[in-house]
Amino acid sequence: MLESVSTIVVPVDFSDASETLLRSAINIARAYGASIQALHVYQDVFSVLSMRTFDLSEEVVENVMLREIDAKFDQLLGAVTTDVPVTRVLRKGETAEEILDFVKEIHADLIVIATNARSSIEQFFIGSITQRIVRYASCPVLTLHALDAEG
Repeated sequence: MLESVSTIVVPVDFSDASETLLRSAINIARAYGASIQALHVYQDVFSVLSMRTFDLSEEVVENVMLREIDAKFDQLLGAVTTDVPVTRVLRKGETAEEILDFVKEIHADLIVIATNARSSIEQFFIGSITQRIVRYASCPVLTLHALDAEG
């Protein structure tokens, strides 16, 4: 059992598992009197897909993305009622690295994250974000299987 927890980081991707993760983190936060940092990491759309081909400006595309992310945060946080402080956090970059950096920056006490539903062979070759978080996190990590979290 953890002696004390004041800050919990919950990485969310807005999948069905995100709501269950957040509910689990809220229960833990309530028991410890902790706050939650709901963290979403998005990637640079221009590094993933060349929108320049469509003659779109990076700023326009990113603004649309940010509005969509904000709406998804509204929907996620609206789905859970809580008396625990929950802060939205948005970071841009490579998912695992941004999560790990954020956790160190705020001196988080716990991470609550979902495992993915990939097969063992895929994880061996591709690796997973959760595996990297568990391996390199500067605090304890509670993992919930994504299939269980989605119901």
